[in-house]
Amino acid sequence: MNVKIPVQALRNGSLVLHPTDTVWGLSGDATRPEVADLLRTTCQIPAQQGLIILLWDTSILDRYVVKVPDLAYDLIEYAEDPLTVVFPRGKNIAENVLAPDGSIAIRVVKSGPCLDLVQSFGRPIISTIAAVSGQPLPKKLEDLSPEIRQAAQEIIPAPAGWTSGKPSRIVRLGVGGEFEFIRK
Repeated sequence: MNVKIPVQALRNGSLVLHPTDTVWGLSGDATRPEVADLLRTTCQIPAQQGLIILLWDTSILDRYVVKVPDLAYDLIEYAEDPLTVVFPRGKNIAENVLAPDGSIAIRVVKSGPCLDLVQSFGRPIISTIAAVSGQPLPKKLEDLSPEIRQAAQEIIPAPAGWTSGKPSRIVRLGVGGEFEFIRK
């Protein structure tokens, strides 16, 4: 998949619509507050809800998490399905991407159509389900609302064989390694 044009769109502060490792996602640069605002407005995500960021490797977690508990590496490595980990304190991203308590939700993309996009961009991207909050999950590009499609400067088509699944599991980690599943 050629991601040169979508990566440029992300660098320009625009949103990109693409298949993720889970579902259709609407994504943007996690370091730019205006992009987080645009994503929240488009998908009607309340300000008190943190946003998920996607990374390409666990080796860079410490760039965006104040203290990474050792358990996080094992959870991410051994998870059979996509897993989003909520860490107590985030850093080096736009403040309005974090939850009001300062926590940060990160999913390390291991494979699938968006891994090239995230790696090529080289910075964390915010990604949310490509639907208005509370609406059904879009299974195909044709299922996406016109508002969501129009908000994206670039649309990456799903590769042959890709199917929309379910959102990732979400686990909240404490600084001492304690954890709780928020979404199974």
